[in-house]
Amino acid sequence: MQITRSLIALIFTALASATGIAAHAGEPPVLAVLEYSGGLLPKRADILAKTGTIKSPFANAPRTVWILREGETLKQVNPPPERVIQFYQVSGNDTQVLCTVIVKYARAANGWRPAFHINSQPNVTWDGKELIPLTTGQTARRLTDIPKAPPANADGFYHTLVFGLASGPSQIDGWDVQ
Repeated sequence: MQITRSLIALIFTALASATGIAAHAGEPPVLAVLEYSGGLLPKRADILAKTGTIKSPFANAPRTVWILREGETLKQVNPPPERVIQFYQVSGNDTQVLCTVIVKYARAANGWRPAFHINSQPNVTWDGKELIPLTTGQTARRLTDIPKAPPANADGFYHTLVFGLASGPSQIDGWDVQ
């Protein structure tokens, strides 16, 4: 009986290392998780801490609310460098920056946790000569931070961001990690 238990434990250990640890060893850590509620379970996409542009698995899927959750806690002595994620929305041949998220790591008991600060488009536009304030009708497409998250830390960073457009659904067709 003891040999059977040991054999089963050995098989489960081998399966776990073959599917999880070995597949994860060469990949960069998960910086953030983009999510939306859809159906019974939320739909999620990992955003890796790897520089470059990625097409979203949610392309052409407008949503009223997007959720950005923290990625992996990093166990290291020094804080990881700050990162920037730009979310894009494509309309025809025009690619627009939906928002820019600054990722800064905050010290936690078990390592460094990613925290986010969202920057939406400014209340002005450039007409080629000068900055012009946007009118109320023009700001209707502005990004809105929906405060359903725990309070921000002292620097104004959140471990979870909930956001969307004030005017209705928005789509995230891709992102760029810098």
